[in-house]
Order: sequence, then C-alpha cells, then structure tokens
Amino acid sequence: MRMIPSAVAGALALTLGAPLARAQAPVSLVPRPSLQVLETPARGSYAPAPVAAANPGHSVYRAALLSALVPGLGEYYTGHHSRALVSGTLEVGVWTAYATSKVQEDLRGDRAVEYAVSFAGATASGNDDYYKAVGQYLRAEGPGMWNEVVRKSARDTGEIVGREYTGAEAWAWTSTERFNDFRDLRQAELSAADRATNLLAFALINRIVSVVSVVQAVRSDHAHGEQSLSLRLDAVPAPGAPLWRVGLAGRF
Repeated sequence: MRMIPSAVAGALALTLGAPLARAQAPVSLVPRPSLQVLETPARGSYAPAPVAAANPGHSVYRAALLSALVPGLGEYYTGHHSRALVSGTLEVGVWTAYATSKVQEDLRGDRAVEYAVSFAGATASGNDDYYKAVGQYLRAEGPGMWNEVVRKSARDTGEIVGREYTGAEAWAWTSTERFNDFRDLRQAELSAADRATNLLAFALINRIVSVVSVVQAVRSDHAHGEQSLSLRLDAVPAPGAPLWRVGLAGRF
C-alpha cells in the first residue's frame, strides 16, 4: 500500500473536516443578531417589571384624617384618583342637596306664616310651638280649642302642654279648607327639614366610608410594595429541553 505524505494528509483532513463540522453543528432557528440580544439576560441578569402601584410611603393616618375632613381628599393624596372622584362627587352632591333642602324649608316656612296671618289672623312673630298649635286647632278660644285644652290639662292632670294664646296671638281660621291648606304647607316645611337632617347623616356616612376605603387602599399599596416581581430569561442546557425559557420570578 502506498503511503500518503503527512503534509498532504493534514491538508485533506482540514478540507474534509470543515464541511463535516458544519453539518454536525445544530442549526439555530433564531437569527444571529436576535440571539445576541437574548444571550445578554441569559447570563443571570433579570429584566425588571415592577407592579404599578401607588406610593407605598404614604401615611395611613394622614390619609384617614384627610378623608375624614373632606371625603376624597385622602384618596387623592395617596394617588387613588378614581376613588377620590367617587367620594368627592358624593360629598358635593350631599351638600348641594342639603343647601337645597334648607332653602325649601325656609321658603315653605315663610309661606306658611304668611298664610296663617292672612287667613287665621295669627301673629307673624310666633315660634315653632305657636304655629304647631295653629296647625292643630281651628281657633285659639272656644270649646275644645287650644286654650281650653291647656287649662283643662293643667287643672285635671297638672300637665303643662303649652301656654294660652290670647290677644294678638289668638287665631281663628276662616274655613276648614284654609286650615287644611296651612297644614299641608307646614308638612312640606317639616319634610324639607327632615330631608336636610337625613343628608347630614349621609354626609357622616360618606366620611366613614371614605376613611375605610383609603385605609384599605394604603394598606394594599404597602403590601404590594413589599413584593418583588421580575421577568426572568435564561438558557436550559439540558439535552432535549427548549433552548430558552422565559418566566416570572417573584418574592412574596
């Protein structure tokens, strides 16, 4: 057998080995520029993807105090603008309705007094007890009327149900129809007063709800601020496994 010189054999090995090495090397499905980008976080680095949340440094006590003073202010201070909008809108609506009810109460009260002066001869300077009696009895004097009830109650039971109204304070309705109209006006006045009182109670409830809401929101912000959430991208060298693995890593 004829021997091949060593120099020729080495040249043949290099010439034939390059195609074989290229044929045996795994073909990457990822373009080279993209592969270089993906290789950077694969070396143990992490691309941060923090959870968006309001500033967890806000004081829960300050936020609660602000919401107690003006509902919605504490929520706005902590960055919860949607909650602030709801609480603030309710607060504005409550006080607008309260002012409207008080105006209606005053207007209807004045109208009732004018009506009693015109159709019952009542005085225009009476207090609430006086106009209550005017709306309960057709006249001040007479059998079964207001003054007689006051005297009889004091004589028989010793109970003082009111005082007698005489002279300029005495009244007498011109008709039962006028008397009933006055009662309706008084009822409308009292209804407006009750509505205003209920709105004050609702304003208090709105403050309580706003305080509870902002306390829960701030505590939730603090809890989220203690979490660490990031995007992890690394290579899996195990045979048969995918080339790259992407996932979320977090500490709770």
